[in-house]
Amino acid sequence: MKFSLYQRLSLSLLLVFIIIISVFYLWSVQLEKQARYESEQSLHLSLAANLARDNPLLQQGVYDHKALKNLFHTLMVLGPAFEFYFLDPTGNILTHSLPTSLIKRNKVNVSPLIRLTQNQADLPVYGDDPQHQTRQKIFSAAPVFNGATLQGYLYVIVAGERYETAFEKQNTNRQVKLSMVIFIGAMLFLFIVMLGLFAYFTRPLRLLNREITALKSAGFDTSKVKLTHWKPQSHNEVHMLGEVFEAMAKQIHEQLLQLKQNDSQRRELLADISHDLRTPLASLQGYIETISLNANSITAEQQQKYIDVTLKNARQLKQLIDQIFELAHIEGGQVTLNLESFNLAELLYDVVAKFTLKAQEKNISIIITPQCSTLLIHSDIAKLERVVSNLIENAIRHTSNAGQIAINIEEQEKHCFVKVRDNGTGIKTEELSYIFDTRYRASNAIQSDEKHTGLGLAITKKILELLKSEIHVTSELGKGTEFSFDVKVAS
Repeated sequence: MKFSLYQRLSLSLLLVFIIIISVFYLWSVQLEKQARYESEQSLHLSLAANLARDNPLLQQGVYDHKALKNLFHTLMVLGPAFEFYFLDPTGNILTHSLPTSLIKRNKVNVSPLIRLTQNQADLPVYGDDPQHQTRQKIFSAAPVFNGATLQGYLYVIVAGERYETAFEKQNTNRQVKLSMVIFIGAMLFLFIVMLGLFAYFTRPLRLLNREITALKSAGFDTSKVKLTHWKPQSHNEVHMLGEVFEAMAKQIHEQLLQLKQNDSQRRELLADISHDLRTPLASLQGYIETISLNANSITAEQQQKYIDVTLKNARQLKQLIDQIFELAHIEGGQVTLNLESFNLAELLYDVVAKFTLKAQEKNISIIITPQCSTLLIHSDIAKLERVVSNLIENAIRHTSNAGQIAINIEEQEKHCFVKVRDNGTGIKTEELSYIFDTRYRASNAIQSDEKHTGLGLAITKKILELLKSEIHVTSELGKGTEFSFDVKVAS
């Protein structure tokens, strides 16, 4: 059988309470017994002295032990609660009021007797019980002298065996009844209080358990479950656990939404890519079939034209496939960074050199400011080269003939800002927040005569995220666009 936390706590507290009640009961019985013995010994403290003073036999120094035994027997008949013994000065029992068969030891330690008669100890004082080898009882004692000579001690057990037996029999019945009433009452009271306290203290835990179960049933969709708002910065461990669970549930919900959004974007991307792949493939197939079917009827000039178009489509197809693989590689987390220190200006001039011919075709000038810089940065040179290449290629595409592209380097404390600005077509304000999405093409790109895949800016942003940088864009329609990002300056 499995018990809940509430049931385990209840049973544990019940067990602890029973142990405490038992210890308290035994302790109270011991205290009651000690108080009773103290009062009885105090009441009969002078009993032995009075007997020794008032009895002729004891006044004469006790030379007739048989007569003394008869006296003890008579006194015991009158007082059955008492046991009478006459001891020699060393504690040996000379005579007594009991049958000989009941005596278990023949000598009593006289030290407690001396302490009691000389008032050297607090009550109760216990002496040896002749009817038992180890047991001790309260007593009254008095020395017996014959002239100036100590003859022995009158030793009276105040609470004798018969008294103890009768008392224990009656007291046991009374204590059992009283104990049962107290125990049952205490158990009922504890049970009621315990249920209330545990219900109060475990309520947050039960609530948290219900919410976890409900959230699981709802597929971890927080919009379908009303979660409790737990107190922040609480010292209650359950509230702290609830706060963490609430944050975790929200994060799981956001991640599920992100996964759904990413899945939707991937479907759209696949659909767009399929279309982009189909177009150059269909063109390739068409021109190759034309050349194959009409090889004898077309002129060499027409054949070369068809081959040039085929090559252009093949390059476009290769570029698209390369970018798809690059984007998938980055999103899959399979990219490693090789950080090193290098001169930023040298990297920019190397990248610009790759686009010189393409820029000259449109009579576009590319200017780097400052022209000479010794600034060292700490980054991945290959990844940064890819970023700058994408931005320059994008600027050339959207800049008209005789335009200008400016690349500025600005150092600010421990960071360096790289800005790539063109005076081309610009981007509408409402489209700026979408240009880094995969497969999104702004209206200026759609109007462009050049064919491109639309993945360059998306790749650029993801590379900069790997480099712990962020790209910003400002643009004005018809006046141009500026992209900027920061890199860390080398120590």
